[in-house]
Amino acid sequence: MINRILIQKYISQSMLLFLSCGAAMFAFAWVRVWVVSLLDMGQFQTILDQFRDFEKFAPIEFDSLFTYPGRVGMTFDEPIVILCTVIWCISRGSDVVSGELGRGTLEMLLSQPISRRTLLCSHTVVSILGLALLCLLVWAGIGVGVYATTVKETVPTPTIQIPIFNIDVPLVAGEPEKLNVPLRDRVDVRTYAAATFHLFSFGFFLLALSTMLSSFDRYRWRTVGAVVAIYVMQLVMFGLGKAAESLDGLLSLTFFSCYKPQKMTSLAVNEGLAAPWNLAAPLGDLPLPPLVYPLILWGFGMAFYVIAMWHFSRRDLPAPL
Repeated sequence: MINRILIQKYISQSMLLFLSCGAAMFAFAWVRVWVVSLLDMGQFQTILDQFRDFEKFAPIEFDSLFTYPGRVGMTFDEPIVILCTVIWCISRGSDVVSGELGRGTLEMLLSQPISRRTLLCSHTVVSILGLALLCLLVWAGIGVGVYATTVKETVPTPTIQIPIFNIDVPLVAGEPEKLNVPLRDRVDVRTYAAATFHLFSFGFFLLALSTMLSSFDRYRWRTVGAVVAIYVMQLVMFGLGKAAESLDGLLSLTFFSCYKPQKMTSLAVNEGLAAPWNLAAPLGDLPLPPLVYPLILWGFGMAFYVIAMWHFSRRDLPAPL
């Protein structure tokens, strides 16, 4: 089903893109965790309380952002992480058929004793392996950041309450004491295993969609344009569904509704590390079991790959220009 020479060829072709995206995602995840340590929890809560009306647009409840695990988990919703994932998936998926046709190399490859199925599977193996490594780099960056960062926490000043006036009087004069606490004492890196899997599932969906559209076209730029158009349309539908209750039906028509890394982080913190992998019953405010959401993305992705394989095996290939 796969060819070792093709695997080596595609790895060498995509190495620069992988190193660029991987370095950016790892470094950003590390820096993102360090930035979390610079924000005072009390002041951060005061700021967010002023924007409660916009909570519906956030991927998670604001109350979860008052905790260190919730704020670190926001890394998976940051534009840079999403952008690097999208770039990898669209660039690799669009190159499978339309990219090879556009360069005039597909006819040369298929003149060798290589089947079309082997060609597509070899592309897929390299793309999925690279996607998995990119997601693991994000998780690794978070882990390095957590273990290398300390946070300042304010020790509550002991007080005594006057019964009649209900006033808390501090027993110690002066400024509250502040302690340096390792962030690893407040954040368990294993909490983000489910969020990493959601990022991988999100990328797998986009990768399969790009591959399917590539199998139907001969121009790579047109394939990229079609995938980006679908992505933007789905993003707009997701935003409209979040903005207005009358349009919340749009949320069931967009794949962004299945990408819930922050929800999985909250479940892991509140319900246990095994909660995000539950396939038996809904948890929290989720209408479906937590594991169903990434499995929906995987189901659509597998269907896209089957369609791509079926169409690519039967289509007529135009002669290179």
